[in-house]
Amino acid sequence: MGKTKIVDLLDRLEEAVESARRVPLLNRVLADRYEILEILDQVRIALPDEVKQAEAVLTEKDRLLAEAAAEAERLRASAKDHLMSLVSQDEVVKAAEAEAARILEEAKALANEIRRGADEYAAQTLLRMEENLQRTLKVVRRGAEELKKKG
Repeated sequence: MGKTKIVDLLDRLEEAVESARRVPLLNRVLADRYEILEILDQVRIALPDEVKQAEAVLTEKDRLLAEAAAEAERLRASAKDHLMSLVSQDEVVKAAEAEAARILEEAKALANEIRRGADEYAAQTLLRMEENLQRTLKVVRRGAEELKKKG
């Protein structure tokens, strides 16, 4: 960024004072009054423009800071929402896993109960079949003995 008009004018004023003739022993200079007053008038004229530019820069800075703060808040809120979503998803996954484990345990218990019932049913059926077969065998043996007696 280049020098502002005010800085240029102040540099000219400094140069006018530095190049003025010195008064010995008094630490004073003899400067061209007209030149110094002319430079000061130009400073007064340029000063409002420089102040307006500075105010515009400050306004733009404030606007940019407000935008940055709003963006930071938006990002913070978005990050919080995302985190809550992840936490919620994690909780859903944990709940689903717990439910799946519960269902699996119930299924195993039911399968064991069905297996015991089937085993019990098979044992009772085999026992009845054995009893029927023994009765049938007795009938067959009696029939065979009868045939032997007749023959």
